[in-house]
Amino acid sequence: MAGYDVWKFLHIMMFVFWIGTDLGVFLSAKKSTDPNLSFDARVTLLHIALRIELLPRTMWKAALPLGVMLMVGMELIDFGLVELTLTWLFSIAWWAVSMYGAWHYDKPVGHRYAKFTNILTGGVGIGLVAVAALSLAGYGPIPADASWLSWKIGFYGLINLMVIVMIIVFDPLGAAFGRLAVEGSTPEIEGIISGVMTRSMWIIWATYATIALVAFIATTKVI
Repeated sequence: MAGYDVWKFLHIMMFVFWIGTDLGVFLSAKKSTDPNLSFDARVTLLHIALRIELLPRTMWKAALPLGVMLMVGMELIDFGLVELTLTWLFSIAWWAVSMYGAWHYDKPVGHRYAKFTNILTGGVGIGLVAVAALSLAGYGPIPADASWLSWKIGFYGLINLMVIVMIIVFDPLGAAFGRLAVEGSTPEIEGIISGVMTRSMWIIWATYATIALVAFIATTKVI
């Protein structure tokens, strides 16, 4: 099997495990907001969601180096050993910082790493959107006859920015569950929890749709 075919297979599996497992995160988190469940059951569901989320979190980061390997295999970008090494090193570091923060989500150190992850994610998002826009305008590194790739890169950059919005929307949930543990279930606390889930619906489904769009563009190259 050619090296390109291996990277293509891994790229396809990345999309499968990204959306598929993230849907499990969404369903577990949504069920944790059910006030009819016991507090222990709700916390367990939320903990399960945060642990499952480690897999889509990995796939989302893996999209960057895997995409670069496909671009090189298709001779759409001139990357040598140095550029490829830097891409992989950055992606691994980005992933490691993100995973450490996610694993220690309930500790102060986890919060600090999460903030750093958001900075890295925002930088990746803005940088890739800029690369895509410049390429479409004829000033970037992506060839004009591969406009589909520029759109794919741009939408992937956008997904990174959407993830940051998702994190901001979900942020009050942790404090609300903290109050739930101390004060018990009250209309105010349940209102906060249900409100977070309601507000998050649009960004969650918009992110899923954008991921699917990226996969569609990469497969069909219609743009």
